[in-house]
Amino acid sequence: MRRNIYICLLLAGITLVAFWPVTKLGFIVLDDPEYVTDNPNIQHGFTADSVVWAFTTTRTGNWHPVTWLSHILDYKLFGSDARGHHWMNLGIHIANVLLLFVVLRNMTGAVWRSALVAALFAWHPLRIESVAWISERKDVLSAFFMMLTLLCYTKAVTSDRWHVAGTKPVTAPSPVTCHSSRFYWLSVLFFALGLMSKPMLVSTPLVLLLLDFWPLRRIPQGMFSSSVERRDLISAFKLFLEKVPFFGLSLGSSIVTVYAQGHGQAISDLNHVPLDARFENVIASYAAYLGRIFWPADLSIFYPYVNEHSGMIFAFVLLAGISALGIWRARLQPCLITGWFWFLVMLLPVVGIVQVGRQFIADRYTYLPSIGIFLVVVWGTAALTGVSRFWRAALPFMAIGLLAACLLDTRYQLRYWRNSITLFSHSIEITPEQNCVGYWILGNAYLESGDMDAAVKSYQSSIQIAPDFQEPYFQLGYVLLRQNKFQEAEVQLRETLRLNENNADAHACLGYALIQQRNYVEAAGEYSKALTLKPDDDHIKKWLAVATLKAESETALARYYEMLKANPTPEVHVQIAAILTIQEKFQEATEHYLAALKLEPDSADVLNNFAWLLATCSDPQVRNGAQAVKYAERACELTHYRETMMVGTLAAAYAEAGRFDDAISTAQKACSLASESGQQPLLKRNQELLELYRQHQPYHEATRSNIER
Repeated sequence: MRRNIYICLLLAGITLVAFWPVTKLGFIVLDDPEYVTDNPNIQHGFTADSVVWAFTTTRTGNWHPVTWLSHILDYKLFGSDARGHHWMNLGIHIANVLLLFVVLRNMTGAVWRSALVAALFAWHPLRIESVAWISERKDVLSAFFMMLTLLCYTKAVTSDRWHVAGTKPVTAPSPVTCHSSRFYWLSVLFFALGLMSKPMLVSTPLVLLLLDFWPLRRIPQGMFSSSVERRDLISAFKLFLEKVPFFGLSLGSSIVTVYAQGHGQAISDLNHVPLDARFENVIASYAAYLGRIFWPADLSIFYPYVNEHSGMIFAFVLLAGISALGIWRARLQPCLITGWFWFLVMLLPVVGIVQVGRQFIADRYTYLPSIGIFLVVVWGTAALTGVSRFWRAALPFMAIGLLAACLLDTRYQLRYWRNSITLFSHSIEITPEQNCVGYWILGNAYLESGDMDAAVKSYQSSIQIAPDFQEPYFQLGYVLLRQNKFQEAEVQLRETLRLNENNADAHACLGYALIQQRNYVEAAGEYSKALTLKPDDDHIKKWLAVATLKAESETALARYYEMLKANPTPEVHVQIAAILTIQEKFQEATEHYLAALKLEPDSADVLNNFAWLLATCSDPQVRNGAQAVKYAERACELTHYRETMMVGTLAAAYAEAGRFDDAISTAQKACSLASESGQQPLLKRNQELLELYRQHQPYHEATRSNIER
């Protein structure tokens, strides 16, 4: 027991040292906003609504409520401090390492071999993505529950031998599962929690059957003889029966996952990726994963999907040869068949039969499958100790060298995870000619850092590689809007909608670009489409009202100009000035106010409206505090300082002229007038302005230049 404790402490300590840099990392721009930083359901904490949301949402193309709940807990504990989230990922990874050691030791009784497999699993460079990426909590969390599943399953089958040995336990077993042990049902529970953390565990029932073969040795040896006895068939059938709850959970999880990914349009159809290409991709994927486990160089957060693969014949022969070797040596070295087929079946959900997204492979997908390869390597090479004294003496040094290489490479690869820019720049360095997604995410990283020009170049590179990829078009359009390049932004946003007409954000941004180009009618149409797709979006509703008002004003303006030609009255000039103000044509509005005053110098309403424009206009070339005071004072004189709105305008004029003491006293008078007449909206508004004047700040109706996504 003391030796096992020392081994666990050593595994935990070295794993902590190896991954220590992750505790100082921040969030990255890929998926972390969806999972944490831009997800209000996570940030609201454990409320009834957030828990219901966690169990019902298919956001990100997955149904994994346990993962969502873990992120809610993290945000409750650490808030937006990324270090706490990273600590949690690393802590779960260390727990997985220790559980793997305990599971293998319990199954095999081989302490040092189990420790070596756990160490390879813990320190291999392919673990970086699962540990250092906060969004990959689902990886480490699902593995945690799988380790608990295996631990309880081992306890159940080693303490309850009724269905194999024929010895009846004290408690009668279930007629379906053939088990009476509570550990069996605990393993089913932990498996369900694992599937609700990440559905990649769907192949776990097959792994349990492999473990029944070795090291648990529950499959009768007579099954491999030329004449199989009925007793052996019954025992084997019972082994399958006890997996029925596991297979049932896997089937349910698979159905929900296909629905979630199909609903999120993440799955590529056969028109984009034909069936023959998918089978070719399966072989290439297995070979690529195997290669990266043995030679983890040029690791990237994203490997772009390619239609053609070289060396397919060699890859197929290699995979088939290893499979045949494992089957041939099944009796003499059963570890080979368990380890190799563990690797194959656990990767089955992600090798491209169902193609999701634009990626070819992903390092994080090896988190659990690689354990099978480590079993083959460790138990396979351990057999060499019986060959000669040389191998017996050399193997410990080889193991130490292998582990040291893993540790050094892990620390080397972690330097690319400093921030999103270094991470995706490295990804592009590895595959610059195919990595449209890498350029797109790099553009997002530059956008987040404020480097707009670099973001534009990255988006343009992404579009050049994949002209049918909609995301960089939209992001490029958004950045061009931020740079006030409205015509160029319009081109990119229309291209986005050509590829996906149901992109509400693209419709909204296009509407804004059209407003800035004074194309109000079409802008209102775009905002209407956006609101149809996002009916509860208040931001879209507000801009739709603006676009509609300006579109209507355009029609009204033409009508008033016709009226002006026929009868140039002060009222027509005032209406035209008001419409021009809405359209932000302030200089022209000024001219019409002056024309109205020339025709009717003592119109209090005209004087007041003109004074408000001169005092608060967003255009500094139009603002004129002295003139605003002149017109506002005359309007107040004509109304004997009894009109709340006009007194408020005078206060704003004083503030613009820098006469803040007069502005404060006048605003107080406006508040008194509003209170006396029961004008609550005007009272509230003047109270807000009064606070502004007390801070010696004038009020300007500045229009928003930045768009909220």
